[in-house]
Amino acid sequence: MNRPAGSLLEWLYGLLALLLWGSSLLAQAPNDACQQGFSALQKNNATAAEPLLRKCLELRPNLIHSYLALCSIYQSQGNPEALYRTAALGLKRFPNEKRFYLTVGNHSGREENYEESVRVFEEAHRRWPDDSLFQEGLANAHLSWGIRLLDQNAEAEAEPHLRIAVKLADRDVEAHLNLGRALHNLNRSTEAVAEFDRVIALDPKAPLAWFHRGMVLQALGDLEPAIADLTREIQLNPDYPPSYLFRGRALMTRGQLEQALVDLNLAVQRMPANPNAVFARGRCHALLKQVKEAEADFRKTVELDPENPEPLNALGRLLWLEGKSEEGQALLQKALEKSQVIRSAKPGEIRFEGATPLRPKDAGTSGKK
Repeated sequence: MNRPAGSLLEWLYGLLALLLWGSSLLAQAPNDACQQGFSALQKNNATAAEPLLRKCLELRPNLIHSYLALCSIYQSQGNPEALYRTAALGLKRFPNEKRFYLTVGNHSGREENYEESVRVFEEAHRRWPDDSLFQEGLANAHLSWGIRLLDQNAEAEAEPHLRIAVKLADRDVEAHLNLGRALHNLNRSTEAVAEFDRVIALDPKAPLAWFHRGMVLQALGDLEPAIADLTREIQLNPDYPPSYLFRGRALMTRGQLEQALVDLNLAVQRMPANPNAVFARGRCHALLKQVKEAEADFRKTVELDPENPEPLNALGRLLWLEGKSEEGQALLQKALEKSQVIRSAKPGEIRFEGATPLRPKDAGTSGKK
C-alpha cells in the first residue's frame, strides 16, 4: 500500500560508477568471479553477469559493489523479490547505503509488511533526518499501517500511526482524512471535525472530505452545516450513495420529510441490500403516515439484518398500532430479547459502504469508508 519514497530506478544512476570500478578489478584478479561478473556487465550481458556476481557475494561478502550491481540488474529486469533479498542482505552489512533502505522499506510496504517498513524507514530517518525521501517513506508506512488497522475496526490501534503520519506529512490529505475517520469512530467528534476541516482547507475537492465532515456534524446534531456539507459532496461526487442516505437522515430529523424521502429513495435504489438505507426510508414513510410502504421497508430491513432489534421494534409498533396486535407483540418481545445482546453500532458504521480505497495499490500502494 505504500507509495514509494523515491524511484528505485536510482539504482541505475550508480551503474556507470560500478562498471568503471569493475574495470580496475580486471588487473587485480583476472580469474575472479567478481571480475568476470563485472566484465559481463560491462558488455551489457546481465544474464551472464548475474550468477557470477552472486558467486562473488559468496566469495567476497564484504564487497558492496557486487550487491549494488546485482540490485541494478534485478531492478532493470523487474524482479522485485530478488531485488529485495539482495538489498536486505546489503542493508545488514552496509548500513550506510541509503539505497538499501529505500528498496527494503518500499518493498515491505508494497507487501503490506508495515511493521518492517516502519522499522527500516525509522532507522533511515534517524540516520538522515534531513532526507525528505526517508521522512516521506516513514509517513507512508505509518499511514498505510493505520489505514489497515482502521479497516479492521481497530481504531484505537490505528490512531497513533495516523498521528505520526500527520506529524511527518502535515499536508498529506489522506493522513488527515483517515485520522478524522479514526477519531470519529472513537466518539471524539470535535477532534474529527478539526481533521476534516484541515482536509478541506488543503483540498476542497478531496474525495469524501465533505461527506465525512457532514456525517460527523450530523452526529453532533449540527444539522444545517451537515446538510450543506453533504450537498457539496453530492455535487462533487453524485455517484456515492451514502451521501444521499446521510442527507436524507438529516433532512428527516429537521422535519423536511418530503425532501428526505427523495434522498432516501435514491439511497435504497443504489444500495438495495443496505439495511440502514431501507430502514431510514421506512422511518420516513412512517412519519409521513404511509403505513403500507413503511411496513414493507421494515420487513425488508428485518430480512437484511435479522439480529438488529431496532427494525423489529419499529415493525412491531407499527403493526400494533394498525391493529395487528398478535404479530406486533411477538415482534416487540423478540426485539426486547435481541436488544440485550445486540452489538453497539459505531458512529462511523458507514465503513461497510465500501467506496474505492483511498490509497491504490502501488504498481511496483483506505479503506473502506
